[in-house]
Amino acid sequence: GGIFPQEPWRGDSSTLHDEEDPRTLEVRDARQAASPLTLRRSGFELRHWPSAVVDFYNDDLIRSQYYPETAELVRAACGAEDVFVFQHMRRDSSALNKESGGARNAAEAKAHGAVQRVHADYTPENGPRKLRELAEAGVVSEREIAHRRWSIVNVWRSIDAEQPVRAQPLAVLDASTVAAEDTFTYALVMDEAEPPLVGFNNGVGFSERHAWYYYPHMRHEEALLFYTYELRRHCATRGAPLRLPHRTRRHGRRRRGGRA
Repeated sequence: GGIFPQEPWRGDSSTLHDEEDPRTLEVRDARQAASPLTLRRSGFELRHWPSAVVDFYNDDLIRSQYYPETAELVRAACGAEDVFVFQHMRRDSSALNKESGGARNAAEAKAHGAVQRVHADYTPENGPRKLRELAEAGVVSEREIAHRRWSIVNVWRSIDAEQPVRAQPLAVLDASTVAAEDTFTYALVMDEAEPPLVGFNNGVGFSERHAWYYYPHMRHEEALLFYTYELRRHCATRGAPLRLPHRTRRHGRRRRGGRA
């Protein structure tokens, strides 16, 4: 399946509307943060974690070699007993991505475009649903669902082994500055599917207290981890699932990156 669960769309697409609230805000240099930015405190963390993968456009190699590397990284960063890697995606801000060149590019391009909208991937409802989908697919067992604490973690890495990220780096919102009432759910309707599908994502409204960060010039040997679904009691979301908002930050020339 996709990143988040999808279902048939039975609504009237003519009633849909998309409202944006553009704001100018500071995105801080995370490398210069006064105190450490960690998964536990902020919902994200940068780790030095080199990869032995030489071709990130080879999906078989990614699954056989990069998935185990990523599992070890998440296990080390989160203290998890078990880690299951279930999906990967490439992103490229050049013109040759799936969203920028029509139907032919969508079929042939090897990467998706950068996402400019602030989003957090999972809602309070479809995070658990995604886990159930993974259980039905045999990726995780029913025991993981019923009796153990679990999280969904995004791992972001530049797939350019020679050059650092110079354009559209990933920006992340410090989860300790986000309150539950700042977030909302929105629908993503895919009319081009047959039949049409809808998925739901998590957005966040603007607040002066929000603290945005990015890591300038991320290199291939670095990996940025952040929670896209994490149920915790002691944070600004006050018991609601932590879903870290993120988006690309416009800056300079094109970039290539990947997620797992």
